[in-house]
Amino acid sequence: MISTRKIEVEKARIIKECRSCGGSTCAICMRYCGFIDSMAAADIPVDYWFREMDKFHGHPRFKKEIIEYTNALDAGFSKGGVLCLTGHRGTGKTMAACGVLKKALLSGYTAHYTTLVDAVNTLMSYESYAYRQKLRVWDFLVVDEVDQRYFDTVNSRNLYGNHFENLLRTRVHNKLPLIMCTNSNDPAQIFEGQFQESFKSLQSQFFTMLNAGGKDARKDKERHGATA
Repeated sequence: MISTRKIEVEKARIIKECRSCGGSTCAICMRYCGFIDSMAAADIPVDYWFREMDKFHGHPRFKKEIIEYTNALDAGFSKGGVLCLTGHRGTGKTMAACGVLKKALLSGYTAHYTTLVDAVNTLMSYESYAYRQKLRVWDFLVVDEVDQRYFDTVNSRNLYGNHFENLLRTRVHNKLPLIMCTNSNDPAQIFEGQFQESFKSLQSQFFTMLNAGGKDARKDKERHGATA
């Protein structure tokens, strides 16, 4: 959930800086404010609200692949499956994934952003039933931070593997797109035992792998480059 105050501050800034009305409020800045509400409802992190893929400073091949995907969202939605973004931290995976969600919202689709830890915590909470229903409703879903550093014991890998396998199967069996971000070039190795084998099976059938490549942009002085 995004801070209500943060939403209002960003909307006030958009109106104040509007080139069409100079802060007096017009249809253009109000549409942008409406889009901010949509991004907040989708839980897209605020840091990615105003980042655009045409200003992406990561690997040009990765940029081209993501833009091609967002330009063919109807085909991606029809096909479903998992778009798995791999690569080191800071190479633009989260920015690219959020770019897909923003384009989906602008195209009339529903969208949602979550991390694997947040998703699993919700699936183990009193909100579990409602959340499982939403997994069948959101048109485009991003699951970020599918990384072993968040569950570094055998028991935790089994726990997360169990819930993530169910989440994946819910999406792929309903032909709904899922964009997954991981620092591992072989995400099956994150999990253990039967879940690893199951993950490999799903990966072979339903995954499209895209490696972000490039360098960690967070080490650069220009903060507007690719991150995550």
